[in-house]
Amino acid sequence: MRAVLDQEQAIEVPLIIRAKKYFRAKLASGKIAGSKLVGSDCDKHRRRNYLVRINSTEQFEFPDGSVGQRPVSTFGAVLHYALVFIDGQPMALAYVERAISAKDRQGRFGYAASKYGVECLLGLGGLRYYVPIGAVGEIVGTMEREGVHFVLFTREPFSES
Repeated sequence: MRAVLDQEQAIEVPLIIRAKKYFRAKLASGKIAGSKLVGSDCDKHRRRNYLVRINSTEQFEFPDGSVGQRPVSTFGAVLHYALVFIDGQPMALAYVERAISAKDRQGRFGYAASKYGVECLLGLGGLRYYVPIGAVGEIVGTMEREGVHFVLFTREPFSES
Protein backbone atom coordinates (compact mmCIF):
# COMPACT_ATOMS: atom_id res chain seq x y z
CA MET A 1 0.00 0.00 0.00
CA ARG A 2 2.86 2.37 0.74
CA ALA A 3 4.22 1.86 -2.79
CA VAL A 4 0.86 2.96 -4.20
CA LEU A 5 0.85 6.02 -1.96
CA ASP A 6 4.38 6.89 -3.14
CA GLN A 7 3.34 6.38 -6.75
CA GLU A 8 0.36 8.69 -6.27
CA GLN A 9 2.75 11.24 -4.69
CA ALA A 10 0.70 11.56 -1.52
CA ILE A 11 1.86 14.46 0.63
CA GLU A 12 0.64 13.13 3.98
CA VAL A 13 1.38 9.45 4.50
CA PRO A 14 0.32 8.35 8.00
CA LEU A 15 2.42 5.88 9.99
CA ILE A 16 -0.57 3.56 10.19
CA ILE A 17 -2.52 3.10 6.97
CA ARG A 18 -6.18 2.29 7.31
CA ALA A 19 -8.11 0.80 4.45
CA LYS A 20 -11.43 -0.96 4.22
CA LYS A 21 -11.51 -4.21 2.26
CA TYR A 22 -14.39 -5.12 -0.06
CA PHE A 23 -15.09 -8.21 -2.13
CA ARG A 24 -17.28 -6.62 -4.82
CA ALA A 25 -17.13 -3.33 -6.68
CA LYS A 26 -19.20 -1.53 -9.28
CA LEU A 27 -17.10 -0.78 -12.36
CA ALA A 28 -17.42 2.31 -14.55
CA SER A 29 -19.37 0.17 -17.05
CA GLY A 30 -22.01 -0.44 -14.38
CA LYS A 31 -21.13 -4.12 -13.98
CA ILE A 32 -20.49 -5.64 -10.55
CA ALA A 33 -17.08 -7.31 -10.33
CA GLY A 34 -16.53 -9.74 -7.49
CA SER A 35 -13.31 -11.14 -6.12
CA LYS A 36 -14.19 -14.64 -5.00
CA LEU A 37 -14.51 -17.84 -6.94
CA VAL A 38 -18.00 -19.28 -6.88
CA GLY A 39 -17.63 -22.94 -6.01
CA SER A 40 -19.39 -25.84 -7.71
CA ASP A 41 -21.46 -26.34 -4.56
CA CYS A 42 -23.15 -22.95 -4.96
CA ASP A 43 -26.90 -23.43 -5.30
CA LYS A 44 -27.44 -20.20 -7.26
CA HIS A 45 -25.14 -21.06 -10.21
CA ARG A 46 -23.66 -17.59 -10.27
CA ARG A 47 -20.94 -16.77 -12.75
CA ARG A 48 -17.35 -16.25 -11.75
CA ASN A 49 -16.71 -12.54 -12.02
CA TYR A 50 -13.22 -12.00 -10.74
CA LEU A 51 -11.12 -12.23 -13.93
CA VAL A 52 -10.75 -8.76 -15.41
CA ARG A 53 -9.16 -6.91 -18.31
CA ILE A 54 -6.98 -4.04 -17.09
CA ASN A 55 -6.32 -1.00 -19.25
CA SER A 56 -2.67 -0.04 -19.14
CA THR A 57 0.10 1.48 -21.23
CA GLU A 58 3.55 0.33 -22.24
CA GLN A 59 6.55 2.24 -23.46
CA PHE A 60 8.16 1.57 -26.83
CA GLU A 61 10.94 3.09 -28.89
CA PHE A 62 10.50 4.77 -32.24
CA PRO A 63 13.13 4.12 -34.94
CA ASP A 64 14.64 7.54 -34.18
CA GLY A 65 15.26 6.51 -30.55
CA SER A 66 12.47 8.55 -28.95
CA VAL A 67 10.12 6.85 -26.50
CA GLY A 68 6.34 6.64 -26.91
CA GLN A 69 3.45 5.02 -25.08
CA ARG A 70 0.70 2.80 -26.45
CA PRO A 71 -2.40 1.36 -24.78
CA VAL A 72 -2.37 -2.36 -23.92
CA SER A 73 -4.74 -4.74 -22.19
CA THR A 74 -3.54 -7.02 -19.44
CA PHE A 75 -5.42 -9.64 -17.44
CA GLY A 76 -5.64 -10.59 -13.79
CA ALA A 77 -7.87 -11.88 -11.01
CA VAL A 78 -9.12 -9.44 -8.41
CA LEU A 79 -8.40 -10.79 -4.93
CA HIS A 80 -10.07 -7.90 -3.09
CA TYR A 81 -10.88 -4.21 -3.35
CA ALA A 82 -9.74 -1.52 -0.93
CA LEU A 83 -10.93 1.99 -0.19
CA VAL A 84 -8.07 4.18 1.02
CA PHE A 85 -7.95 7.85 1.91
CA ILE A 86 -4.96 9.61 0.31
CA ASP A 87 -4.46 13.23 1.33
CA GLY A 88 -8.04 13.26 2.58
CA GLN A 89 -9.41 12.06 -0.77
CA PRO A 90 -10.89 8.56 -1.17
CA MET A 91 -9.26 6.25 -3.69
CA ALA A 92 -10.59 2.85 -4.72
CA LEU A 93 -8.01 0.17 -5.51
CA ALA A 94 -8.18 -3.42 -6.71
CA TYR A 95 -5.61 -5.98 -5.50
CA VAL A 96 -4.91 -8.02 -8.62
CA GLU A 97 -3.00 -11.23 -9.29
CA ARG A 98 -1.66 -11.10 -12.83
CA ALA A 99 -2.30 -13.79 -15.39
CA ILE A 100 0.41 -16.04 -16.82
CA SER A 101 0.58 -16.79 -20.54
CA ALA A 102 2.97 -18.20 -23.14
CA LYS A 103 3.90 -14.57 -23.90
CA ASP A 104 4.49 -13.68 -20.22
CA ARG A 105 5.40 -16.94 -18.43
CA GLN A 106 6.34 -15.30 -15.13
CA GLY A 107 3.16 -13.23 -14.97
CA ARG A 108 5.14 -10.04 -14.57
CA PHE A 109 2.90 -7.95 -16.83
CA GLY A 110 -0.29 -10.00 -17.28
CA TYR A 111 -0.11 -10.02 -21.08
CA ALA A 112 -2.20 -12.60 -22.91
CA ALA A 113 -0.81 -14.71 -25.72
CA SER A 114 -2.73 -15.19 -28.95
CA LYS A 115 -3.79 -18.56 -30.34
CA TYR A 116 -6.00 -18.83 -33.43
CA GLY A 117 -6.51 -15.06 -33.14
CA VAL A 118 -8.02 -15.37 -29.65
CA GLU A 119 -6.37 -14.03 -26.48
CA CYS A 120 -5.44 -16.89 -24.13
CA LEU A 121 -3.89 -17.45 -20.70
CA LEU A 122 -2.20 -20.37 -19.00
CA GLY A 123 -3.61 -19.42 -15.61
CA LEU A 124 -3.03 -17.16 -12.65
CA GLY A 125 -0.16 -16.90 -10.20
CA GLY A 126 1.72 -13.89 -11.49
CA LEU A 127 2.76 -10.73 -9.70
CA ARG A 128 0.28 -9.25 -7.22
CA TYR A 129 -0.21 -5.50 -7.07
CA TYR A 130 -2.72 -2.72 -6.41
CA VAL A 131 -4.26 -0.93 -9.38
CA PRO A 132 -6.71 2.00 -9.35
CA ILE A 133 -10.19 0.61 -9.93
CA GLY A 134 -10.68 3.00 -12.84
CA ALA A 135 -8.09 0.97 -14.79
CA VAL A 136 -10.21 -2.19 -14.52
CA GLY A 137 -11.88 -2.19 -17.90
CA GLU A 138 -14.25 -5.12 -17.88
CA ILE A 139 -15.04 -8.56 -16.53
CA VAL A 140 -14.06 -11.38 -18.87
CA GLY A 141 -14.97 -15.02 -19.15
CA THR A 142 -12.73 -17.85 -20.25
CA MET A 143 -13.12 -21.33 -21.67
CA GLU A 144 -10.49 -23.93 -20.83
CA ARG A 145 -9.26 -26.29 -23.54
CA GLU A 146 -6.10 -28.42 -23.34
CA GLY A 147 -4.80 -26.46 -20.35
CA VAL A 148 -5.23 -23.05 -22.01
CA HIS A 149 -7.89 -20.52 -20.95
CA PHE A 150 -9.28 -18.71 -23.98
CA VAL A 151 -10.69 -15.24 -23.27
CA LEU A 152 -14.11 -15.32 -24.86
CA PHE A 153 -15.99 -12.10 -24.27
CA THR A 154 -16.98 -9.45 -21.79
CA ARG A 155 -19.38 -10.84 -19.23
CA GLU A 156 -22.74 -9.43 -20.27
CA PRO A 157 -26.00 -10.53 -18.64
CA PHE A 158 -28.46 -12.35 -20.89
CA SER A 159 -31.33 -10.47 -19.26
CA GLU A 160 -31.94 -7.91 -16.57
CA SER A 161 -34.15 -10.22 -14.50
